[in-house]
Amino acid sequence: MSDDTRLLAKVATLYYKSQLSQAEVAQRLGISRQSVGRLIQRAHDTGVVRIEIQSPLARETELEAALEKRFHLVEAVVVSPTVNTEAAIRSAMGAGAAEFLQRRLKSGDTLGVISGSTTVNEVPLHLKQMHVPNLTVVSISGGMPRSPSATHAESIVHRFAKPLGGKPVMLPAPSFVDRPNIKKTLLSDSNIAAVLKLGEQANIALFGIGVISKQSSQYQQGLVEYDMLRKVKEQGGVGEVALYAYDLTGKLCSPELNARTIAIEPAQLLRKEISAAVAGGPHKIDAIWGALQGKYCNVLITDDETARALLARKGGKPM
Repeated sequence: MSDDTRLLAKVATLYYKSQLSQAEVAQRLGISRQSVGRLIQRAHDTGVVRIEIQSPLARETELEAALEKRFHLVEAVVVSPTVNTEAAIRSAMGAGAAEFLQRRLKSGDTLGVISGSTTVNEVPLHLKQMHVPNLTVVSISGGMPRSPSATHAESIVHRFAKPLGGKPVMLPAPSFVDRPNIKKTLLSDSNIAAVLKLGEQANIALFGIGVISKQSSQYQQGLVEYDMLRKVKEQGGVGEVALYAYDLTGKLCSPELNARTIAIEPAQLLRKEISAAVAGGPHKIDAIWGALQGKYCNVLITDDETARALLARKGGKPM
């Protein structure tokens, strides 16, 4: 063993195992504190010191880092459901999204929420009571008036705002209308226009990613008929955000569907400080891939199996 390696090992042992401070190591060995810092770094670089994280979350952390690098994300949150069922996956992602929000939210933020997603609906169930000063929670899509569930805009906004101590602002409009001229009329209303403007100004957005299939929440809730879904799929549609459909490259692909949707446009999501998508499950791989290609989200909250599938994918072919 060379003298240099002996010194590296000595410094590392005193610092890590004896738990001396860098100043104490410097005093013990008669060298400067700056020299100790450089020796500790060199011990890492040369493999004299190797740090292993013994945690059940270590694999998820590695997946998060890989997703962030591959898709240029601000952050990825990867959860491991206790069992491999849709309900367990949604619950785990809801908990992950709640933790992410409560860590990220700060005074003066405006949180925009897109309603209609069963996964987003799960998030408030896991929010802990906290007070975020001057927080506004605004619906950035219309509601689901035909749905008997609590996923419509008003309920969602209140359920996010209450535990966070925020001010709820609802969008008094449906998420989808029968004809484009109805949308045009509704958007001319000053109240609706004002809420959408606030939604566009929101610095944080949270939303789910839908699939273009009979499994979609919009189809299940009777908003979109099967013929429309078929047409969107023929146009290359694989996913939707706030009922705006897009293909595998992230390009919007159904003008007819988009012309009847009441929500902020996907282009607005690209301008957000945080644009967080909560989505997972094997049936959503194509939809999530398309959203990532379109840059609609800079944060992805998903499950471990979905994360692995996205990382293993080599190109844009449908799964």
